[in-house]
This record gives sequence, C-alpha cells and structure tokens, in this order.
Amino acid sequence: MHKLAIAAPVVAASLVLGATATPSGESATGGAAGTLVLRGSLQVVSNLLDCPVPDTTAGVCAARTGTGFVSGLGRVSEAYAFLGDIDIPACGVGRGRTFAYPVSFVVAGKGEIHFALAEGAVCVSNEAMRVQSQAFTVTGGTGVYAGASGSGTVERTLGGNTGAGRTGTETWVGTLVAPGVDVFDITAPTLKGVVSKTVRAARGANTMRVRFAVIAQDAVDGARPVVCNPRSGTRFKLGKTTVRCSAVDASGNVAGARFVVTVRPTP
Repeated sequence: MHKLAIAAPVVAASLVLGATATPSGESATGGAAGTLVLRGSLQVVSNLLDCPVPDTTAGVCAARTGTGFVSGLGRVSEAYAFLGDIDIPACGVGRGRTFAYPVSFVVAGKGEIHFALAEGAVCVSNEAMRVQSQAFTVTGGTGVYAGASGSGTVERTLGGNTGAGRTGTETWVGTLVAPGVDVFDITAPTLKGVVSKTVRAARGANTMRVRFAVIAQDAVDGARPVVCNPRSGTRFKLGKTTVRCSAVDASGNVAGARFVVTVRPTP
C-alpha cells in the first residue's frame, strides 16, 4: 500500500446556490419537513495531512476545513479528513479510489448537518483520485437539522500546489430534508438605491468624491448590511465607473446589483 500525503481543500468562500425549497410531507414529530435542493460551489484550499488515522488503511489523506454561505442554510463551516489510497489490489499499480468517510456542516446558530460520503465508484489515477466525485447520504444532524435526511453528489476540481496549498472548487449537489424546518428561506434581500448617476467634477479636477445610498431589505431578516465597490464617498475618476453592490441574509442568500457613476469635466 503506497503511503502518500496530499493537500486537501479548505472551503473558504461564498457558497452561492441555485436552490428550491418546499414543505415536504410530515416530520417525525408531526410537523412539516422542509426540503432544500442544493446546488452549491465552495472555493477550496488544500493542506497536507499524515495518514496514521485509526481504523483505516488509507494511504492518501488530506485535511479539509473552511467556511462559506449556503443558500437556504446560512454561514457554514466544515472540517473533515479526506481519505483514499492508490496501488490497492482491486485497482492495480498507480490507480486507486477515495474511501468512505464522514463530513459535517456546522450552520451558524442553527445546528449541524451530518453526511456520509461513499467510496469512489471506480478506480482512477492518483491525481484523479484527489478530485474524485463521491456520492453522499445525509445521516442526521443537530439543532433544527435533527433527523435530517437526503442524498447527492460532491464533485471537485483542484489546481497546482502552492506554498499555501492547492486551491480549487468543491460542488455539492443534492437534496436535504429537515423535519425541524417548515420552509427553507431561499429568497435574497432586495437592494434599493441602485441607480446610475452623473456628476460634474470641479473645474480642472480629474476626480470627484461621489456619495450614494444603497440599502438592503430582507423579507425574513429585515435590514441587511450592503457592501459596494467602490464604496460611497470614493473619489471617482473622469469617465464611467461601474459600482457593484451585494448583500447577504442570514440564510446565505446573496443579492447583487450594479450601477454606473459618470464623472464629467466642467468646461
């Protein structure tokens, strides 16, 4: 068995999901169970991990941790060990597959969601094993996700090694059913004040300080903070500049909009 440590993705970015949410039958306690359809991508960074993991014969191991926003859930963090091996008898020299292992999502202020990732379906090369797709089953949870169920697939891409590890993408696609949630919130906040504007710079000036007010209102969470780039009060150069604004609610739904600031010279 070839012992090899590789870098593993750390989820570190926003999870922007296209998701649908509906009530789904009755929960074990007699209430409605909400269903969330996940289609989410996480930006990942990999870190090396030695393989002396108890109760496993894995020879390729990696530590994966990170955070991101998941539409319908909110801010999510995870930490797990990626396990696999190459040169296994069933695959032959230079080929292998991922092992089965658990993953948990910790949803801020709401609870945990537990997943069981299945063994890789086919034998692949060493490099391909690091990004091999795996089926998952939702095995339960805590808090509002107690008794959760569901299934799906996680897929990965991974770039070259850097001094800080390997970076790439981890995409979770599937269905989550939670007896403790009547309906998942998948509606993004509404942005107001996203209006293009034209101003004139002072005579002879090449820039002009421009202020604007963009606000976000969410049907569930009320007023939400807005981030704009460039921000209000910035000195804008002559010509047209696109301002991009975004806001996220407590369930991880992101709203985005843009407008143009035009600065004209004064004759």
